[in-house]
Amino acid sequence: MNGSTTAFSREVFRRIARTVRIFLGSPAGRKAKWLLAALFLLMFAINGMNVVNSFVGRHFMSAIESRDSQGFVRFAWLYVAVFAGSTFVGVMFRFTEERLGLLWREFLTRRVVRLYVERGVYLHMAREESITNPDQRISEDIRQLTTTTLSFMLMVMNGTMTVLSFSGVLWTISPKLFLVAVLYAIAGSALTIWLGRPLIKLNYRQADCEANFRSQLIWTHENADRIAREGEQMRTRDRLMAGIDDLAGNLRRIISVNRNLSFFTSGYNYLIQLIPVLIVAPLFIRGKVEFGVIGQATMAFATLLGAFSLIITQFQAISAYASVILRLGEFVESAEKGGLGDPPP
Repeated sequence: MNGSTTAFSREVFRRIARTVRIFLGSPAGRKAKWLLAALFLLMFAINGMNVVNSFVGRHFMSAIESRDSQGFVRFAWLYVAVFAGSTFVGVMFRFTEERLGLLWREFLTRRVVRLYVERGVYLHMAREESITNPDQRISEDIRQLTTTTLSFMLMVMNGTMTVLSFSGVLWTISPKLFLVAVLYAIAGSALTIWLGRPLIKLNYRQADCEANFRSQLIWTHENADRIAREGEQMRTRDRLMAGIDDLAGNLRRIISVNRNLSFFTSGYNYLIQLIPVLIVAPLFIRGKVEFGVIGQATMAFATLLGAFSLIITQFQAISAYASVILRLGEFVESAEKGGLGDPPP
């Protein structure tokens, strides 16, 4: 590993940018760009519907509070219409994301396999043992790289749109509530990074521990006759037990860090439900806002915090993802430098 101990190291970003650039510059990149454009339009539609939904919910609850039966029926039907539209757009968004992820995985896997086989990289790595578990890096790491990179990219894009969409909504309700949301998210993100920073190194090591143990099991199965013939049962058992000790010990450390992180993130998420009510409810009591504004403020605050707090809500996934980027990047760079022939196109 390259000594990275933070989720957003320069090395991780460099390797992500290189992978994306190669993909978009390939023949498959043209189709990928169309799919990205479709995702952007669908994302814009989802955020627009969320904003509309917040106002429909506001007027719906206000109609209940004022006992307005006609308004209640009208906004109930609007609720149904918005939910139906959101469902359709959400399903199409997920479908398009999965198709783009598959396209990227197929392209990258073919490229790495050509590099691995045609240049004789498998011989180079077997001789020098510079990169562990190339089979896992080609199959599992590429799958995680493509699907998770795309997911995180879309989350960042969607988070940016959400901030732009709901900042105005929250500001019109209460500028104080908007400022509290921003400061709360900044403080929460900083504490999450501080508590969870060991996870990248631990996740990187866990992937190797799991792969090493799996390799030992495969070796044991393939050499069963030899082990029995030469009486190596005890040595084989000790080797497998050592592998179990390694992966279990590292996993215990991951679980401990996740426990500490969960204590903070759980409390952080619970307070999101309470803060907007504490700020907006007094305005309703003084007659300055409608009853439905409380529900709208709660929804807008939670949505805005969700966009601001991607590090908090996704840190465990981000840490595992960063370790995948580093592992796969090491493999590809070693293959490109150590191959026996010219690189594949």
